[in-house]
Amino acid sequence: MKSKVIIFTAPYKVAIDEIEMPPLKKGQVLTKTLYTGVSTGTETRVLVGRQTGTTFPCIPGYENVGEVVDVGEGVALKKGAKVFVGQSEFTGPFSAMWGGQVEYAISNAERLISIPDNTDLVSALYAKTCAIALHGMKRVKVTSNDKVAIVGQGLIGHLAAQIAKARGALVIAIDTIDERLEASKQAGVDHVINASRENVKEMVNKFTHNELSVAVDVTGLASTIESTIQLLPDIHPWKPPFPAISRFLLLGSYVEPITINYSFLFEIEPDVIISRDCNYTDLIEALALISSGQVKPRGIPTTMVPFADAPKAYDDLINRRAMRVVYKW
Repeated sequence: MKSKVIIFTAPYKVAIDEIEMPPLKKGQVLTKTLYTGVSTGTETRVLVGRQTGTTFPCIPGYENVGEVVDVGEGVALKKGAKVFVGQSEFTGPFSAMWGGQVEYAISNAERLISIPDNTDLVSALYAKTCAIALHGMKRVKVTSNDKVAIVGQGLIGHLAAQIAKARGALVIAIDTIDERLEASKQAGVDHVINASRENVKEMVNKFTHNELSVAVDVTGLASTIESTIQLLPDIHPWKPPFPAISRFLLLGSYVEPITINYSFLFEIEPDVIISRDCNYTDLIEALALISSGQVKPRGIPTTMVPFADAPKAYDDLINRRAMRVVYKW
């Protein structure tokens, strides 16, 4: 049996190819892909050759929702079950930059997550990116007592804002693109700020009464990190009346070297946290948040196209003509 696949053949080059699928081994599952999502930042970095570890030609992707069509020995999953696959264990002659952009995927059964019957399958695609955002919010311990500014309202930043809001925090979403800010506003954040037109520091101080407790940078741009740190209040936790320690979260991946103003951090003594990915528990919890409606990813502006249109779709993402792309298989 053959499987169609999306491959990056070289920097900026996308093609559709196919691979011959092998027989299943014990504990493996074969799924027919229904939808895949593009992780906008990571996959485009792979495509332009800026992601560490990239080897061309490769199959990208780690957002795959499929239907079980066959199982190996010892697997309890039933044919027809809908599951979050993520990535495929088999990518034929191509290297795997996770390998999720495939028509058929082979997975170890323990990696699959069953999708509740009441869950929209396109929404379930967001389990991985939602889990990354959730992992960050858990690492920085966001609660209903917090006032949170999230700089960057791309896919993960938008979901982080929704999760922080679901936890009861006051949430300020910051970006330079009005479409993203409108999506965040519709998702229920308390305030939005366009950094290209407004004084972000002044607005944050106004909305929080100079009591911002958590600043999050999820832009993927090293150049924004210092300005995000500067949003934290100029407090001295080691002096009376000993105010609460603020927190700074760097969420996601950054390619460029990062330089920060240590003297400011030294004065305000914040917790500095780096959150990279997620774990299996985060995936389960993220899918539960989506299934229950506490997180509504379908509000993110999305372009849905047949997988055969991948070359144009990736070009649209690179050139910011699209915020989110979903492939129908």
